[in-house]
Amino acid sequence: MSSDGMTRNFMNRPLDISLWQQLASDPAVDGIVRRRVLPETIHDVFLGEKRPSGQRVLLLSIKGPPIGLPRKRPLSRGLAVDVEISAENLVNIQLTSTSPAGDSLFAELASDVVGVLAQSPGHGAAGRVLDRVVAWQSFFAARREVFTGETAAGLFAELTVLGEILIPAIGPSSAVAAWCGPDPAVQDFQRGDLAVEVKSYRGNGPGKLSISSERQLDVTGLSELYLAYIRLDQRPEGTGTTLGQAIDSLKEVIAETASAYDLFLERLLSYGWHESLTDTLTDRYHVRSSELFKVSPGFPRILAESLPLGVGGVSYHIDRSAIEEFLFPEEAFAARLRELH
Repeated sequence: MSSDGMTRNFMNRPLDISLWQQLASDPAVDGIVRRRVLPETIHDVFLGEKRPSGQRVLLLSIKGPPIGLPRKRPLSRGLAVDVEISAENLVNIQLTSTSPAGDSLFAELASDVVGVLAQSPGHGAAGRVLDRVVAWQSFFAARREVFTGETAAGLFAELTVLGEILIPAIGPSSAVAAWCGPDPAVQDFQRGDLAVEVKSYRGNGPGKLSISSERQLDVTGLSELYLAYIRLDQRPEGTGTTLGQAIDSLKEVIAETASAYDLFLERLLSYGWHESLTDTLTDRYHVRSSELFKVSPGFPRILAESLPLGVGGVSYHIDRSAIEEFLFPEEAFAARLRELH
């Protein structure tokens, strides 16, 4: 089977959960019981369970020179990472679940990491696998106990901008590369010195835009700053699209480009998203309106230089009705993105 065919098959069929059940039913009392996965590759990959502790493990022996390995890996709760580089161009990686309550998440992690190797098993595979492991470590380190409704709506709005504006304008690779994720230090999307901040609103009427700090609409270091304002209707049932469905739709669009697909999954991890949330976050969203505004002179906002000494951390709201004159056509914005492409 070709690597492309293997990749598509794996992405459509993640690791079979019955493999973990087979491991759990194995009568061995010590050591590590194992089941091989990805037999089509030159690499050795096993799911395992330690005895007598019952901890789940993922074992990867990746052949090839150890290039592109991340220099630092964050410490994280719930996940132990061991890496050994042998003299025979072999990188041995062992991932171990250290949280008794984390088996379902570890199963998802294992499926995702194995998917990275299946998708791109050639030169530099160990580096790509460990990059994804680092993303998971960051997820575990900053894991939210609750994925709030506000977080879900905000992510849905960003995915709307990604899928309906950026990807049609500049393609999946460039669009995903421009997505910055939840980093509060930067805008939601940035391409060169052009940035986009996304705001969602759930409620009646024209609504308002919630600004989290005096720096969020600061154009220092930027030539252009835009606000994408997404008004959402959110209902527990009925028509509309769940967050999980929106993510799956974008995965299909992005999947043909391996690097963009990997980066997209890493951005989702940085948000705290994992597949098991699909079963709990079932609210449906309908986009009532999608608008773009250009932050230009006269735009109502609070900036750091306008605040008295010692005042900071300011959050405020901007009424939608106050920024009509700053509306910017999506077609013109898409053309501007293509100019930078």
